[in-house]
Amino acid sequence: MIISSPVLATTLKLGDRGREVKKVQQILRDLGYDIEVDSVFGYRTKQVVQAFQLNNGLDVDGIVGDKTLNLLHEMVEETKYIVNKGDTLSEIALKTGSTVQAIKDRNNLKSSKIYTGQKLYIPKTGIGGGKDGILYDRIIHVVQRGDALYNLAKRYGTEVETIKLANNLHSNRIFVGQTLVIPHLKEGRKHNFRLKKGAFIWPVLGRISSPYGYRIHPITNKREFHGGIDIAVPIGTRIRAAASGTVIQSGWIRGFGKTIIIDHENGIRTLYAHNSRLLIRAGQKVKLGDVIALAGSTGMSTGPHLDFRIYNKGKTVNPINYLP
Repeated sequence: MIISSPVLATTLKLGDRGREVKKVQQILRDLGYDIEVDSVFGYRTKQVVQAFQLNNGLDVDGIVGDKTLNLLHEMVEETKYIVNKGDTLSEIALKTGSTVQAIKDRNNLKSSKIYTGQKLYIPKTGIGGGKDGILYDRIIHVVQRGDALYNLAKRYGTEVETIKLANNLHSNRIFVGQTLVIPHLKEGRKHNFRLKKGAFIWPVLGRISSPYGYRIHPITNKREFHGGIDIAVPIGTRIRAAASGTVIQSGWIRGFGKTIIIDHENGIRTLYAHNSRLLIRAGQKVKLGDVIALAGSTGMSTGPHLDFRIYNKGKTVNPINYLP
């Protein structure tokens, strides 16, 4: 059983000052954002608020309204948890969005033993919890003078192309004040993957030649439902994993041609079809941004493109809703 405290709803915007602004700045700082806690809602605070909103699928307006404030508090507020019969620390950590070690540290537990009825304080970090392992997550970076994609990729241990795909950038040009989502390797937890805006990076950048939904099939000329998006790119263009996961199929699928399917857990899978060459095998683990195939026109196809699909518990969903 989780016991939570209510959240105060206030609207804060550019030019505001005072204690409430300071509280918001402190929360953002605790969540890892580069922000000065000075009680002044200036342009830098607005940029960081926008970065937080972008990272969490909120409307990006730079104003701390009800939704933004509630989510900020939810991410850092400490909750009380009453241990139920059969509970384990790992299950509680997964349920509450914390980690086993964080719970043990907060409650001065020297072992993982707990008992029914015990009251635990659950610290929140705002970056999710889950089982021990590796998490490929995202960092929000506000571009500073002198920043370049190459330097940022080196600093955060990723690739320039991965940053571009995570931000829908068609060139290497960036500008001061721009907010970038940077995929980043974090240690200590396994990713509890869920669908939300920006959950995936673009597997490739190109023109969307056929959107999600009903269409007249270019080969059969019949009205059919298209369960993905077609991205037109030249043959041989490198296709990247839109999120970390395990390859469950790599081979020929009727109609799709040379195809890869990646499982991201929690019933979520991605499909990459019509490739000219497959670069990974079934059973392999891939991380976000790994090159998995080369674009082509195999299967039922009228030209080189990638058919990219997202499945949630066996049913397709519109990829546009979950891409940057």
